Amino acid sequence: MFRRIRWKLLAFCMVVCTPPFIFIGVHLSQQFEAIFTTQLKAGLLDLARLIAPEALEGLSSGDPAAVHRHLRGGHHGADGPQVVITDASGTIVGVRGVPESAVGTRYAHPSIARALQGEEVAGVGTAPGAEEAAFAAVPVRTGPGSRVFGVAHVSQPLSALRAELQHIRWVVAGTVLAALLIAVPLWLLLAQTIAGPVQEMERVASKLADGRLSERVPVRSRDELGELARSLNYMASELEHIDAMRRAFIADASHELRTPVANLAVAVEALKAVIGRDPDQANAVAADLEREVQRLAELVENLLDLSLAESGQVRLNLTALSPSELVLRAAHPFQVRAAHAGITLSTEIPSRLSRVTVDADRTVQVLTNLLENALKVTPPGGRITVEASEQYEHILFSVTDTGPGIPEAELPHIFDRFYRVDKARTRGRGGAGLGLAIAKRLVEAQGGIIKAESKEGRGARFVVALPKAS
Repeated sequence: MFRRIRWKLLAFCMVVCTPPFIFIGVHLSQQFEAIFTTQLKAGLLDLARLIAPEALEGLSSGDPAAVHRHLRGGHHGADGPQVVITDASGTIVGVRGVPESAVGTRYAHPSIARALQGEEVAGVGTAPGAEEAAFAAVPVRTGPGSRVFGVAHVSQPLSALRAELQHIRWVVAGTVLAALLIAVPLWLLLAQTIAGPVQEMERVASKLADGRLSERVPVRSRDELGELARSLNYMASELEHIDAMRRAFIADASHELRTPVANLAVAVEALKAVIGRDPDQANAVAADLEREVQRLAELVENLLDLSLAESGQVRLNLTALSPSELVLRAAHPFQVRAAHAGITLSTEIPSRLSRVTVDADRTVQVLTNLLENALKVTPPGGRITVEASEQYEHILFSVTDTGPGIPEAELPHIFDRFYRVDKARTRGRGGAGLGLAIAKRLVEAQGGIIKAESKEGRGARFVVALPKAS
């Protein structure tokens, strides 16, 4: 049973909260006893003060028997306080609530000696041969500092008080027990409030582990458990998104690989048909085979680069380099191709630029991908411009073309794997749609960002921001 978190929480609440309840009960009982005892002593002292003047007349006149007669004539209940009057020698001269045989004997209570010294005494104690009682002793005299003629001693056995206190203890114990009985269901409800969402999250996590990625946890609060549920739901959404991307990746990769493999199969069959009979045709088919093999090799290389970039396993050799060196290194191989296509390719680099901390080969690879795409979409007579500039703590590289541009709805997706803006473009001319995805991850691996700016019909501009050298 105690493997469940709700029972552990309930047990914890009981272990933590029960001792304070018991302590409060014991403390209240002690407080009640102290209060009742104090009130009893105060009441006995007041009574002794009232009796002392009545006893003064008989003691001061030398007629102690009058004191006894006066006490016997008083009205008192059977359970009333016990009254003892002594003379100046401590001899009992009058009693009430005490056997009359005590008259004429010496009263050995410790408070008598103190009262004969002129001190008023109240307390709890036990006289020889008597049970524990509360008492008060008051000197009998005409006024403060005057002669003491005797002592008025009043006592009340504590047996009645003990019975009353025992009743109060039972009441307090019952109250504490009732409070615990009320608290246990509340603790159980609290434990369920905490354990319920945890158990729901456990159930959903198990289903997520089984591949049921559409499962979600109901969010019923705004506390830490609610935040945990939202985090679990967010993780489930991310897993679902990643799984969808994985499925799409497998489908796209399979589709991309199917075309060159099919082309290779056709070319092999064609080569078999013409080999030995038509050397020129055989050479043409062999050239087709070579192109498809090259295309397949590039696709596999791109997939490998993308896999390494997404898994964070790209090895980078970060060094401080001149931005102009990177721009010229990337743009130079495209000069001849651009000229043959009737496209003007230019570079714009300020004379003084801070150095940039990058991996030279990977950064040139990014710019090459951008230039390759720009060359494919820019029509004859168009222009491609490669720029480098400085902004705050970054060096900006940009590639701008005068092609057809990118529709606004397409901009958020252009860095996705296998994504093409022009769906009708042939795969042989348009590539596999991996270049920008690879470029994005290579830039991010170097601590930079890449973005695209475009308006349909007015060309496109890709900007790469990389950190300046410190």
